[in-house]
Amino acid sequence: MRARTVVIVPGLGSTPGEWEAVVAALPPDVAVIVVDPADAPRLRSRDDWTPEAVAARLAARVARAARPLLLVGHSSGGLQVQALLYAGPARPGGPGDCGGALLVDASHEQGVRLAPAPVSRVGRAVAELVLASGIATLVGPWTRALGVRLASVRGRDRMTPAAVRAFASRAWAASTLDAWFGHGPLQAGVLARQRERGAPEVPVRLLVGAAGAGRGRARWVALQRDLARRLGAPEPQLLDDAGHLVTIDRPDAIADAVRALLGAGEAPAPGPATARA
Repeated sequence: MRARTVVIVPGLGSTPGEWEAVVAALPPDVAVIVVDPADAPRLRSRDDWTPEAVAARLAARVARAARPLLLVGHSSGGLQVQALLYAGPARPGGPGDCGGALLVDASHEQGVRLAPAPVSRVGRAVAELVLASGIATLVGPWTRALGVRLASVRGRDRMTPAAVRAFASRAWAASTLDAWFGHGPLQAGVLARQRERGAPEVPVRLLVGAAGAGRGRARWVALQRDLARRLGAPEPQLLDDAGHLVTIDRPDAIADAVRALLGAGEAPAPGPATARA
């Protein structure tokens, strides 16, 4: 059955506003939920970033969404999508709950070496002091501007100045800090699930920002092909005109990939809506 709700999970340090061009290009008969990372509670423990804990939080955010779901994850959001796919014997909510997944330049490493817990605690303590000082909220919009210049081909943001102000909020800074320290544990946990359980039981597609040249591009493409193999997905779609921020460079390609996955099934019932969770 065709998915009735598209659930978008932004990456580390991202906001829902980055996805407006993608959402606008999706079919009007499908509901869209864009998860807002800044709405999460403080998640300071490594236990908060196991695949099971991440899957439970994401499942709670979309508990009332019409099923089946089509999951879309960018960067570290791709790890959260995989955590949800691997939850339970098949998928959260039972068979038919999830109709597929699209990973957009998703985070992936073949191995993870976590810092010793004492070192991690010291690093977090220092980061919390910076957060409490208010510096992080002052530099948030500047960090976004720098990221756009370094991680996109376009080099110009699609977000409005009003939307960029979300990067100046303490909630954004705190959630970004927590996700930064949780990234390694989550990646390690997802790799373990891949080894233990093999490919998920739903179709998965990969979209890759492949601009650039040299060893960096070759390594990233090789990692994405490794991820596709682990997830039972076909060859990743490489976008030579897009950097890591595919939402800036090729929102049309993301929308096309979503429509292709939606087109595999029958039309959903009416009554869509766009929301943030």
